[in-house]
Amino acid sequence: MDVISKETVSPQKGWTGNVDRGQVLRITGRSVIDFNAFKSDDIREYFDTARTRIYNLNMYPTKGHRLFSKQNNPMMRFIEDGFAGIGLHDLQSGHGCAEGMLSTLSHLNMTFLDLPDPMGIFRNLSITQDGLIRPKPKGPPKPVSIDLEAEIDLICAVMNCPASETSASGADAIVTVLQP
Repeated sequence: MDVISKETVSPQKGWTGNVDRGQVLRITGRSVIDFNAFKSDDIREYFDTARTRIYNLNMYPTKGHRLFSKQNNPMMRFIEDGFAGIGLHDLQSGHGCAEGMLSTLSHLNMTFLDLPDPMGIFRNLSITQDGLIRPKPKGPPKPVSIDLEAEIDLICAVMNCPASETSASGADAIVTVLQP
């Protein structure tokens, strides 16, 4: 695959960029990453955690699953998951770094009320039998990657949001857009 862009994202910093249909977004890191996506030509169509859970019949997205929009349309497909076997990505929690994500998305004139819940990449939470959400041990000991293939033209946003109970603090993330 050809590299279209590659950027290092420091802790508490964000990235936003276009990922066109067929392109692959690779996120590499050890810290919790808050992730959101919006349809390029209509940001009112955005990644939705609830629809993603329902359509995949799974609480923890991984390779082979798809990410769905609030309007029930497929947006991205998980094609690789280097975190599989180490931990689980999270569709249950809200933003760990909402202010940072809003700053990252400032060019879209988004407010806190407009901000959809993120996918917590490398977050590694579990749900107990009695419904409590609990952190599992810290994330991966070394950087791992996930690859998401865009099924429509998107604006994607990533916030490197380390959480002391679930991830490596102070770890950079790398965001790469690839053309197959």
